[in-house]
Amino acid sequence: MNQSQQQRSDKTIFFHVGLPKTASTFLQRNVFPKFRGIRFIKKHDFKRRDQLIGQGGAERVLLSIELSLDHSGGIGKVKDVAAKYPHTYPIIVLRKHTRWLQSKYKYYLRKHGDRDFNGYFDLNGNGVLGTDNLLFFPKIKFLEEQFQHRPLVLFQEELKQNPYGVIDMLADYMGAEYNRNDIRVQTVKKSYNPRQLRMVRRFNRFYQYDHSGIRNKAVKFTYKKFSGLLLHSIAFFAQFFPEKWASNRPLIPQDKLKEIDHAYLDDWQKCIDYASQQRELLFNKKPE
Repeated sequence: MNQSQQQRSDKTIFFHVGLPKTASTFLQRNVFPKFRGIRFIKKHDFKRRDQLIGQGGAERVLLSIELSLDHSGGIGKVKDVAAKYPHTYPIIVLRKHTRWLQSKYKYYLRKHGDRDFNGYFDLNGNGVLGTDNLLFFPKIKFLEEQFQHRPLVLFQEELKQNPYGVIDMLADYMGAEYNRNDIRVQTVKKSYNPRQLRMVRRFNRFYQYDHSGIRNKAVKFTYKKFSGLLLHSIAFFAQFFPEKWASNRPLIPQDKLKEIDHAYLDDWQKCIDYASQQRELLFNKKPE
């Protein structure tokens, strides 16, 4: 074992596995950089993690990156960290299934998606998003299998109801310190409102965004930027369009959300029970 490998093996590593739409950006921008006593490796430096972990100085290191545990790329990143640093302490933030799904659907529309909510997710498995994507407990078990420490499971609902309680918990868990005045507790990015999203969906059905056939990088970059500008322009002007232009139907049917909540109630309860074995929960965990 060379000196760099020895330095890496001596470090205590924490790994925030940031699922999309679970306050990952908030933690990465507003919280983790403010922690003292731990080296935070930003997501943009994740590729250089081995080099940065091997550097002298901090005894504790925090990795954080947004990834999906439903795709090979995200799974591969977790396995790579686990293979080199099996003693890592994994951290994952979950979110109530229907709240997570609503946020995912809105993001899908902002990225040129054109299907209605029923076409995006269907309990029979015919939607854009698969039914297994909403199973959270298997993701916890996956992390448990990869690392020698049980994952610390948090919930976005806790961050909303008791943000400093969660931040205190994270700091204590990692042996870090911070000043509350340094942390802004607010939404990092605001989504479009339902009226804007309905108009964006209508626009996406008219303007079929597809860069798969473009080989030239410069042309592809220009096309993506131009298409994004068009979409954002439609969203902006949608605020002034007549309501009837955007359709009066609800963007997300409430009856469908109730069905989905019921279908995934057992999975949610398993996540709650797992987290409560390690710590006190900081939000109302009763089903709505």
